[in-house]
Amino acid sequence: MFGPALLALATASASLVLAETAWQPNQVSTRICQWQQLRVYLDGGNIWWQPGFADGSAGNPVNDNNRLGVIYTLNFSIPFNTTQNISAILTTLSTGGGNTNNRAPNYEDGALLANNEQFFLYGGLLQRTASVSDPPGDSVLCYERHQYGPPRTFSPSFINKELGDNVTRYVAYGGAANAPSENLAWYFSGLRSPSGGPIYTKGGATASTSAVNVSNHLITLDMAEQRDETFTNDTLPSDIPGRANPELVWVPVGSRGILVAIGGVVYPDFITVEGDSTDPEASTAQSPGFISTIDVYDVESKNWYRQRTSGGPPQRTRGCAVVARAQDGSSFNIYYYGGYDGLTQNSEPFSDDVWVLSLPSFTWVRLASGANEGRAGHKCVMPYPDQMMVIGGYPHFQGSTLGCLRETIRVFNLSTGQWLGRYDPAVYSNYTVPSAVLEKIGGSGTGGATATTPSPSWDATELGAIFAAQYPTSKIATYYPYASAAPTNNTNPPAPTTTVESPSGGLPAYLPPVLGVVLGLVFLTMVAVLILLWRRRRLLRSGTISEAGTEDTNGNRIASWLRGQPTASEAKAPTVTSSSDYSPVSATDVDSVGLPPRSIAEMMNTEVPLPVELPDTSPPAELHSTTATPSSLNNPAHSPTTHQTDHASAQPPSPFLPGQQPHPQQPSSSSPVESPVYYPTTSSAFTASPTAASPYQHQHHHNHNRDSNKVLSGISNLSERDRAHLRQISDTTVSSVTTNTAAAAPGYHYPGSGSAGAGTGNVTGAAIGQGQGSI
Repeated sequence: MFGPALLALATASASLVLAETAWQPNQVSTRICQWQQLRVYLDGGNIWWQPGFADGSAGNPVNDNNRLGVIYTLNFSIPFNTTQNISAILTTLSTGGGNTNNRAPNYEDGALLANNEQFFLYGGLLQRTASVSDPPGDSVLCYERHQYGPPRTFSPSFINKELGDNVTRYVAYGGAANAPSENLAWYFSGLRSPSGGPIYTKGGATASTSAVNVSNHLITLDMAEQRDETFTNDTLPSDIPGRANPELVWVPVGSRGILVAIGGVVYPDFITVEGDSTDPEASTAQSPGFISTIDVYDVESKNWYRQRTSGGPPQRTRGCAVVARAQDGSSFNIYYYGGYDGLTQNSEPFSDDVWVLSLPSFTWVRLASGANEGRAGHKCVMPYPDQMMVIGGYPHFQGSTLGCLRETIRVFNLSTGQWLGRYDPAVYSNYTVPSAVLEKIGGSGTGGATATTPSPSWDATELGAIFAAQYPTSKIATYYPYASAAPTNNTNPPAPTTTVESPSGGLPAYLPPVLGVVLGLVFLTMVAVLILLWRRRRLLRSGTISEAGTEDTNGNRIASWLRGQPTASEAKAPTVTSSSDYSPVSATDVDSVGLPPRSIAEMMNTEVPLPVELPDTSPPAELHSTTATPSSLNNPAHSPTTHQTDHASAQPPSPFLPGQQPHPQQPSSSSPVESPVYYPTTSSAFTASPTAASPYQHQHHHNHNRDSNKVLSGISNLSERDRAHLRQISDTTVSSVTTNTAAAAPGYHYPGSGSAGAGTGNVTGAAIGQGQGSI
């Protein structure tokens, strides 16, 4: 079976979406009226839909020619009643991207050649149309559902496969069989056109494109290697006659199994527009022999054999067949259901009988008879060892009225020989040989047949040897039992309002897992980023890592700790703030900028005197150079008149008036205050020209009150380490963020400090100079 619990119904030219093209006013449902010559796994064929209306009436059947190019699937896990609207439980698979085209047209008849992982759409008749060209005759469409063989990138899809030399798809009305355990499939005989070229349905075919000539060939498909399948064409021996619509069954006996051809006719009525055989006399003379004498093909030796039977039905075509193996392998019973004689479509009702051909005795037994549900052009499958499912078909024609099937799908119990009104995946059993068959072959329900040879004897002794060899049944995969799904309670599905997309027309199967993986990776990445940001923020708050911009180009950290002084109670210098007023600036509030190499920490320059320790009565040192040096950038002469600090004093600084002198600050005995501040690239400390004139620059060289402008040094109260450090840093601290509201008063400047309005940056000179601030 094609995958667990799933039968691909390569269904006749149908579409469960008939409503998309032919839904009528007040129509509320649609059901399958008849389904002629479908291909199981359900594809192709000629399907007619019967609309149902709101008032309970039914309209005339409509054939939409499968315009959407769909294959139907039937899930064996879904229970159903045989009289319900089966269209409610069928799903679709698109072959042509949403419509029928020359890549995937709708075929009537033909077959699906398959193993358990893929199937090929082989043979069949096309409806002739001028809108699209015919597909090539040397390639066919293949649906790869599962991958097998060497690993590779794979997704379920339809692809074109070449047929190879001496093989054509221009054949129909043959018999097909699949042996998934052998990765083999076959197409036996059938009909072709006189030219051997394209063939069309009888409504649009001409004399040269009608399938009327018997094909004397056996097509073999070897699927042992996926993507490297091979087709071969073998001519039938002269004593193996070709025919139209026989049933071909693979039976697991011998080393690789055998093929058994049952029924079929010559000069069938279904190839003519009138619906009558062109040579009924020849048909009735030759066709019964396809029932009374069975043609057998040994897969291993590739030899054909013939064996006579006894007690069979009259000539039959367009029936269906399955094979059931006795539990001990002593008998193999082929069930043949339905069909008709192939002489005329307007004759007596089609057969509703179930016949059994028991092997190796080659004995026919009629197991069940009916009169009301006969059909032809249907297909049969076995969901369980003891059940046969009959799908589709059509009843005999009654005048000009197109008859509909009462049960689109029928279920037959192979063990009891009874028709069932319901399919339930939870109800099944092992196969037992029916009592009517046991009467002919002996033994019991589980096996032990006593009739193990034909009567009176084998027509070919080699065939007896083949049946004596046991087939390795361990090679046969089984997928049952099927988990029962919720039944579909929908005998009258509502009219669709939008186009029903097939599974292959929507998202590819591989996309959801790919999206899941991608979205999962995105989510994990976001989580990782959030964790890193949280850790960084935590480290920044704890002060265990350097803020941005505190590394030089060599990756070395630069100390930015500046010692502050406590505020005198009586007054504050405008450029000094106390530790109680200090509030560090967060790295998130100040733009950072990288600094030049570590030479900036060394404030030595030939043009600038080394900083000296000034006694309490000594005047401040005066710099004579105006050249821009690393230490010159702190000169207030090169700073704009408007400045910012990184914190505000509790009391706003007062501007100095002419003649007033500030009180010098004493070194603080408390711990130094940390104040890491960084120059933004837009800061005036970097944009001011080192040689630009300042309205205050001349005041550094003309101090009018030298005696009063003294700075008291606190060096004597500090350790040697602090003294060395103070040679590189200022006695006072100035940093920039907020704007000082007090403008600097011209004419006054103090050693080691910025301008009266507070400079931009941290000044690192111990004497008056033009040094670049350290960050």
